[in-house]
Amino acid sequence: MQLKRGRLWIVAIVALAGAAALPAARAQGSDGRFEVRNAYVELVNGAWQLDVRLDLALADAARQAFEEGVPLVLKLDYEASVERRLLPADDIVSKTRVWQLAYDAISQRYVVTDAATGEHVSHATQAEALEALGRISGIVIANTSKLPQGQRFDMRVRATVEIGDLPAAVRMLLFWKNWSRTTDWYAWQVRP
Repeated sequence: MQLKRGRLWIVAIVALAGAAALPAARAQGSDGRFEVRNAYVELVNGAWQLDVRLDLALADAARQAFEEGVPLVLKLDYEASVERRLLPADDIVSKTRVWQLAYDAISQRYVVTDAATGEHVSHATQAEALEALGRISGIVIANTSKLPQGQRFDMRVRATVEIGDLPAAVRMLLFWKNWSRTTDWYAWQVRP
């Protein structure tokens, strides 16, 4: 009888420990992966073009704000630099590209707008729109006069997602919310 009771206590303790760990695991996994999965540049018709693949799991506060009609903004920062012997690296390119994701209640579609070109692309679901935002292709970063074709250079890229237009007063009232997420820099070397 004592042995059976001892086993029941062990089973109960393990079950409680597992139940206590579940909310923590859900809290960690609820935001999902937010990172630059892959990035590369290639020379196309005399211009260096950037392609990036992102995992864009939104922060819970940003997801909730988006579902309530607040647009989201994706910022992609990218930099190219050339190593110099005995001198600091020379930053040749340092730019930011911006897209906005908003829900159009009239058409019931999710619209991605490229701020640089003004191009609008609509999607049926939020998941499709986020997936499209996660596949960025053909961004011209420089031509061969800035980044020579035969020279090695360093690239790095990162992404930030945050909520879009809110009045400053509303932002101040909700300052404790974690709206944005930023990836780590994804860096690599481009060799001719």
